[in-house]
Amino acid sequence: MDLLEEITAALAPHGLNLIGTTPVAAYETLVPAQYHVAALLPQAKTVVVIGNGGGAFWAGFRAYCDARPGYLQERAHPLDDYTVAVIERTLAPCLERSGARYRFLYPFRFATEPVSFMHLARAAGLAGPSLLGVMIHPVYGPWLALRTALLTDQEFYVPPAAPGFDPCPTCTERACLAACPAGAVSIEKGWDIPACVQHRLRVEGDCVDRCHARYDCVYGREHRYPLDESRYHQQRSFAEMRKYFEKN
Repeated sequence: MDLLEEITAALAPHGLNLIGTTPVAAYETLVPAQYHVAALLPQAKTVVVIGNGGGAFWAGFRAYCDARPGYLQERAHPLDDYTVAVIERTLAPCLERSGARYRFLYPFRFATEPVSFMHLARAAGLAGPSLLGVMIHPVYGPWLALRTALLTDQEFYVPPAAPGFDPCPTCTERACLAACPAGAVSIEKGWDIPACVQHRLRVEGDCVDRCHARYDCVYGREHRYPLDESRYHQQRSFAEMRKYFEKN
């Protein structure tokens, strides 16, 4: 088993079932200099983009919390902490054994490690853009999350799962548009964040458990997040939105 196969096999039991790769140079052609990663690991050749499609990763998180009473309530960012624990406990040993140089990057550390995970996913052919402001996958639809980027001096290649995938412009059903109670999703603007936040501030009971537009997307419906996961993300994202808009 080579190192990439070992990495993939180690991640699978944790529900981290989306793996893509991109040369560092290919990613850096897509983004401004402030989002470049070469300075974070000068020897880096490849970025391995790691994520999950569907609810299996959440199931592992839920079990982890159940085994540790108070974990969910006592931590400011329990899912982020769990992600770091899983990634570093799972991957560091095999990377160390191989002698590879590496560094883990996380989307929630953007303030100190400004990396564009959406551009990484596109460079790796892992997912495409959507009107909803999230990435979209041909199988999992909008029900995916990018958890980690592994920056390494190894040369890895995974065939792209969704090269050039961009389904929204040619979608004929467009159920997402009608589903949004705020009218905050449109062909012209995509996701209108101010309209979304203003609606949620005004009608606080709405959109608490789910984003209605995302829920009605025609792709990946059988892989929708379970309700407790959807509620967790909705409440967390709304708290951040509220904080930002009240400050500005």
